[in-house]
Amino acid sequence: MESKSYFNQEAVILWKQFLQGNEDSFAQLMRIFSPQMFRYGIRINDNQEFIEDCLQNIFCELWNRRSFLKPTESVKFYLFKALRNRIFRDQMKWSRHDDIDADYNFEVSFDVQTDIIKQEVSEELRSKLDNLMLKLSKRQKEIIYLRFYEGLSQEKIAEIMGLNVQSVYNLLHESILRLRTYWIKSPLYYCL
Repeated sequence: MESKSYFNQEAVILWKQFLQGNEDSFAQLMRIFSPQMFRYGIRINDNQEFIEDCLQNIFCELWNRRSFLKPTESVKFYLFKALRNRIFRDQMKWSRHDDIDADYNFEVSFDVQTDIIKQEVSEELRSKLDNLMLKLSKRQKEIIYLRFYEGLSQEKIAEIMGLNVQSVYNLLHESILRLRTYWIKSPLYYCL
């Protein structure tokens, strides 16, 4: 936990330097956060070129509007929220659908990237978890990803997803209960 706090402090310092026009700090922020943002964005919309476009637009807009921006306590939160908003806004322009939530397909897979799963869960259990995740709603998948994969607080998740904090707690609780119920009902559970 201490390393995350240290990393956040370093990112906040880079952000302040970027706001003052420091190009090297801006480049470092892009280098640090682009891969994380891409992984998050591709789960909302699986069009790689579209997500790369969104990222480029966000960083160009940040640089051009830096004199109007303010310091932030969490650069990661700020950038994730900006990406989510950009994806939905640009997706809407491209698709012209009335209900954007119906079109977005948030996919999450707890795969070999996760150290816990690498060490403690066999291939069968990983496959089972992936299958169980498919049973969750889009919002449930997204909230599980943001909380457990990206480590964001419920407050930050609420702001990113446009929900109130209590709704985040409720949705997270419901998602975990649903996963637990599916897990127990699964035939593999009885083999363990």
